[in-house]
Amino acid sequence: MKKIIIPICLLAGLLFASCMEDKDTREWREANEAFMDAIADSTGVYPLEHRDEILTAETGAKFESTPKTGVYYKVITSGNGPRPVIGQTVKVNYTGTFYDGSQFDAGLAEFDVYYSSLIEGFYYALQRMKVGDRWIVYIPYYLGYGATTYYYSTPSIPAYSALVFDMELRSIVE
Repeated sequence: MKKIIIPICLLAGLLFASCMEDKDTREWREANEAFMDAIADSTGVYPLEHRDEILTAETGAKFESTPKTGVYYKVITSGNGPRPVIGQTVKVNYTGTFYDGSQFDAGLAEFDVYYSSLIEGFYYALQRMKVGDRWIVYIPYYLGYGATTYYYSTPSIPAYSALVFDMELRSIVE
C-alpha cells in the first residue's frame, strides 16, 4: 500500500508545482496587464470593436457585433484600399515589440488571412484594416501567445506577454 501512495503523492506534488507561477513570471504578467490597462485609457487609442462601427458607417452594411476582444489600435496612417477577406493572402510590413519596447520580430511578410495561421489579436486587427493603413496594435497576452512561453522565436516570447505591433497593410496578393 505504501508503495502506491508515495508515487501518487510525488506525482501530485509535481503537478501542483508545475501549475505555480514563479515570482518573475508573476511580475512580468502584472506589468503586461498594467500596460494594457494604461493603453485602454490612452488618448487616440481605440478598442478594436470601435473599428466595426466605423466600417458600418462607411459601407452601410451591418457587421455582426463582436465580443470585446481586448485588442486596441492607434491609427498612424489611414489607407483607402480594400479590406482583405478571409482566405486572401496579404503583404504586411510589421515590427513586433513587447510592452517595454524591446523588439522580438520584424519584416515584410505575406500572411494568409485565416484564423489558425496567425495569433488571434493580429488576425482580428488585420481583417479590419484597409490596404494602406498603418496601425499600432496592442494585443493582450491571451490573444497572443498565451500563458506559455513561445520558444520558436528569437528571442523567445515569455508567457503572459502583451504584444505591440506596428503594422502596415501593404497589399492584397492576387
